[in-house]
Amino acid sequence: MHQKQDSPLSILAECANGYIGVCDCCLEYNFVYKNLLLAFSQDELVRFCEWLISYRHHRETFLPLPHGRTRVYKSPLSNMFIAFHDEELDDVEQMFCQARLVIEARGIVQPQ
Repeated sequence: MHQKQDSPLSILAECANGYIGVCDCCLEYNFVYKNLLLAFSQDELVRFCEWLISYRHHRETFLPLPHGRTRVYKSPLSNMFIAFHDEELDDVEQMFCQARLVIEARGIVQPQ
């Protein structure tokens, strides 16, 4: 996570509970949703969001929890899981679709 205060962070997509942004200086992508903040390269962000979306209805991720969340994803860390309500995954999917469009447009306008 880039911590320079004067570095410009461009918000690519947002909703009431979070955003997807990119630091224009180091090209680190932030995925922020509620109390979760993850930092990725562009490819990692795409893979992470595609993973969440593609497995949202998979029986492997279905685990009803007492607080109402029903989709639980296992992280590479053996003791860390990410849990979502279906409505939260709707937010994530919408943000990712918006961010993907902006990323593609930026790639056309600013080829590297």
